Amino acid sequence: MKRYLALDMGAESGRLMAVSIDDQISTQEIHRFLTPVKTDSRNRRCWDFPKIIEEVITALSKASTSGRYEALAVDTWGLDFGLIDKDGEIIELPVSHRDHRTDGMLAEAEKLVGKKRLHFESGCQLLEVNSIYQLLAIAQQTPDEFEKAKHLLFMPDLILYALTGVIGTEYTIASTSGLYDVVNDRWAEDLANDLSIPLHIFTKVEDPGTIRGELKKEIQDKTGIGPIKCIATTSHDTASAVFATPLISPGSAYISSGTWSLLGVELMQPVVNEITMNERLTNEGGYNRSIRLLRNIMGLWLIQEVRRDLKASGVELTYAQLVEQAKQVVDPFATLIFVDASLFIHAGGMIERIQRFAKNTNQKIPTTAGEIAQTVFASLALQYAKTCDSLALLSNLPMPAIHIVGGGSQNEHLCQLTADISGRQVIAGPVEATALGNAMVSAIATGTHPDLTDTISARALIEKSNLGLKQYLPSQGRDTNTIAQVRTRYEVLTQEDMR
Repeated sequence: MKRYLALDMGAESGRLMAVSIDDQISTQEIHRFLTPVKTDSRNRRCWDFPKIIEEVITALSKASTSGRYEALAVDTWGLDFGLIDKDGEIIELPVSHRDHRTDGMLAEAEKLVGKKRLHFESGCQLLEVNSIYQLLAIAQQTPDEFEKAKHLLFMPDLILYALTGVIGTEYTIASTSGLYDVVNDRWAEDLANDLSIPLHIFTKVEDPGTIRGELKKEIQDKTGIGPIKCIATTSHDTASAVFATPLISPGSAYISSGTWSLLGVELMQPVVNEITMNERLTNEGGYNRSIRLLRNIMGLWLIQEVRRDLKASGVELTYAQLVEQAKQVVDPFATLIFVDASLFIHAGGMIERIQRFAKNTNQKIPTTAGEIAQTVFASLALQYAKTCDSLALLSNLPMPAIHIVGGGSQNEHLCQLTADISGRQVIAGPVEATALGNAMVSAIATGTHPDLTDTISARALIEKSNLGLKQYLPSQGRDTNTIAQVRTRYEVLTQEDMR
């Protein structure tokens, strides 16, 4: 049995997982921590990068007590990055995509280069928090950062740099930026030039599964873990999750369900046209330079923020308790929100914003914790169904099933709502898809598991492992007329992007 370390960083929490690969695959959590946030000297919401590395060192110290590992790989959320100066030092803390610096930057970019160029020269979703708009914000608000910058490193590459001292950029994470031309497989240089984003900060893009380097000697000594190869895996967390999703057929959809819900299909070629632009779809990279045609949907961020608001008001509920209260709501579709409205991007006051959206669209205002939670779950399921229809049309493939992986796959209520509203089978699990995909790419990269060579063999291993996959079918007694009416109501709300 070979073991691998998968550092899986989410925007809410990070954890180091030990992944064991033999005839079956299994995971063990070694260390978990909240992803630390800090305000910098410019009053921006940032990731506390030194604290993140402290937590990683703590995690590696814990791992060192339980044997040998073949490799360590890092995956994170997309979009965010750090800038490195000529001396190899990070210039400022990495700014979170939840910071307000990108407010109005999409509109500004459209003014400078046009909406079509932003999509057609990258294949990327027009999402105001994307790296491209963060970089435009630097160009217009804090250009002194570009004057000092020698390299841009996205979050997984930044962590690997801290661990190895080696600079690099991995394909799947680069493709989330809005500045990578997925059609021609290169940086979108003309777009960068016309937005005053310096090209010299971007490095050559490497394939997923590149051996980036070895853990620094001082970290080896500090943690006791010894020399270990560090892999640039499918380092966008969704790319790792999709690699480990046992899709039942080509054209089946996946949802990597966490803070964001990334819903897509797996293709070998990008699809870039007026429909993908208007439906806010994006072409992101996968293993072996495949394409994940998907939409970034606001996801469980909404319920995380609702829970935080409730706690601040003295009502502390677990996620499971919120789900149970949502299930008790008599009229499950009384209130709907457009989950991707810009109103819901930022942190703080989520309950008030949901209520404001309801009021401004002449709907019942949800007041109880259950009503607010059900508003979120029903609206997410409706957006999932709407996006699946678009993806099935664009892929020209049947979509018999929706695979939900990640933490959100444990929400049985949301899974059943998704099956009922979409009219499709839902297959939930594996919960730990991201860590599994992360480690399996490491296994392929190091050649330490000869039977594991590609996506097909990786998914076959997932299927035969006892990972608790669960199936949800559309309810036999569901009222298709009511669902059709609710879907029409939601369609109208998607035209409302209310601040």
